[in-house]
Amino acid sequence: MQLSWHGAYTVKVISKDTTIILDPTALRAKADVVALSNPSDPIMSQISGIQGNPLIIDTPGEYSLKECTLHSIGWHAEDGNERNLQRWMIEDMVILHVGALNRELQEQELRELERVDIDVFLVPIGGGSGLTLKQALHMISVIEPRIVIPINYTGGIKEFAEEMGISNVHPEKKV
Repeated sequence: MQLSWHGAYTVKVISKDTTIILDPTALRAKADVVALSNPSDPIMSQISGIQGNPLIIDTPGEYSLKECTLHSIGWHAEDGNERNLQRWMIEDMVILHVGALNRELQEQELRELERVDIDVFLVPIGGGSGLTLKQALHMISVIEPRIVIPINYTGGIKEFAEEMGISNVHPEKKV
């Protein structure tokens, strides 16, 4: 499996025969699946650049796809729009994508997420429409993922790395 970050909340996941794009911004790429964690936000759901005939997932629920499964947990933002947290199982790895979550996880969400160990946590940091640095660090300590990949940061990545105990930072576009 290959993960690549394309700015903002956009992550491309390539597994054996399936390409998944999470929260596309101005991205031109071919995909089999496009998953939107915040479908009411036109910036996070720019599907016009996606080529092919992808399955668009924009509502909470359980999805079984070619080589992966998705458990999407819905929640309502302060503006009343529905968003979702996405827990993917791809190639025996669990990936958590919280999208534009800008608050602590609620008890029910934590119980749902704790059913399986999280291998990779795609965590938005830096505040704004994502988590603050303090919220992100707290969530990481609660979830205890094996791998943390910061996304949607415009600044604060150095502080995040320092808080995580990393002093020599070399950003990678692909993992």
